[in-house]
Amino acid sequence: MNFVTVAFVLYFTAVFVVYWRLDRRGQSILLLASSLYFYAQWDWRFLGLIILSALLDFVAGRRVHLATTPRARRGWLLVSLIGHLGILSYFKYFNFFAGSLAALLESFGIQASWTTLNIVLPVGVSFYSFHPMTYTLDIYRRQLKPVDSLLDFGTFVAFFPQLVAGPIVRASEFLYQLEVRRTFQPSQFHDGLRRFLLGFFKKAFVADYLALHVVDPVFTAPAEYSTGSHWLALLGYTTQIYCDFSGYSSMAVGSALMLGLKLPENFNFPYLATSMSDFWRRWHMSMSRFFRDYVYVSLGGNRKGMPRTVLNLAATTLLSGLWHGANWTFVVWGGLHGVFIAINQVWRSIARPAGALSVLGRVLATVASWVCVQSAVWLAWVIFRSTDFHSARVFLGGLFESAGTRVIALDMLMLVAFVSCVIDHLFGLWFERRGHARVYVPPLAEAAFFAVLIVFMFHAIPKDANPFIYFQF
Repeated sequence: MNFVTVAFVLYFTAVFVVYWRLDRRGQSILLLASSLYFYAQWDWRFLGLIILSALLDFVAGRRVHLATTPRARRGWLLVSLIGHLGILSYFKYFNFFAGSLAALLESFGIQASWTTLNIVLPVGVSFYSFHPMTYTLDIYRRQLKPVDSLLDFGTFVAFFPQLVAGPIVRASEFLYQLEVRRTFQPSQFHDGLRRFLLGFFKKAFVADYLALHVVDPVFTAPAEYSTGSHWLALLGYTTQIYCDFSGYSSMAVGSALMLGLKLPENFNFPYLATSMSDFWRRWHMSMSRFFRDYVYVSLGGNRKGMPRTVLNLAATTLLSGLWHGANWTFVVWGGLHGVFIAINQVWRSIARPAGALSVLGRVLATVASWVCVQSAVWLAWVIFRSTDFHSARVFLGGLFESAGTRVIALDMLMLVAFVSCVIDHLFGLWFERRGHARVYVPPLAEAAFFAVLIVFMFHAIPKDANPFIYFQF
């Protein structure tokens, strides 16, 4: 059930109306039942995986907490990690690693007989495998105590707004909200509806329009298009992936708010970043925090000198790249970001302090940093988007010289899509400069704005909604 469909709007409305008439336990029962039904609309056969994930960590977390020896605590933690990573590895990576091994053996002249299994990738498995792991890991670190209610824990694991594409929610951020009855607050409903509508616009119009008219045609046949069309498609995908994923995250956060629950923010205007570390503090923030706190810190972080720090960064970014999908393009994309972050770390250790520069020098340094960082991020998106390295090479080559003659024309709706992303980030820049100050907008003006926005989308969005990009991860 896609967020940008009438079916979801009707479904959410029905849940919303019933939800606010129930007591605390009734609210949790409704959320759990509606979440399982929501997921079943994709493939009911995989409901067992969500139930298994919840049961596994509900038991493992309690056993870790009650264990009296370090060995027993580690043993139950391993039960959780092996269980979740085993599910993830089988459904997402089995064919990938087996096929890669067969290709490697054949390169040495060893013929490997291999038949690819017809393994269906469950929607959102990368997300609902990570949610419960945070519970057991935090209990193991003595940062959280186990909950007594299996109902509340199951609701946390299966909560439908964030079930299939995040944000990656930690148990410590969500479970305590289920311990009390949620009460309807008009301000929360207003903020939630606003977030949902803006996310809907980002996804249903900006991301889908650019995908249909710019990105997909050029990336499908890059050799056929002119150099100018390659640059337009690069800008298009840079905008598309941000609006697609941040749009989903905004709708997820907004849906939860309308139900009186708070999810962590997932994006903070990433194309304002002036360093690679800053980019990953702004892009897919919940995933970045997960890999930082549970992988990078566990490997030693930056506590063991610069060479070890670089190695830890490389391992973390490679794993985060592989998390995105079973393809070597994702691994290389993650590796590139590891290189970028390592260069960033080394540069910070030798660069002249910003306070030693003049005002003009600081401005020029900031602009230069922004250009370098965004150029690296945008070019790396080519590898992320391409189906294989050959396609990526052709596309990257076409940015500088292309024999193709086909041209993508910049039309008015395309321009509106690009400008919308720019305005979004300009607002973010203003917001950062003024702290948490909010602009007062008269209710009538805000209502008129959203009314015009809805009418515009009704006439401008593509007829067929594309699946969210991160559904495949």
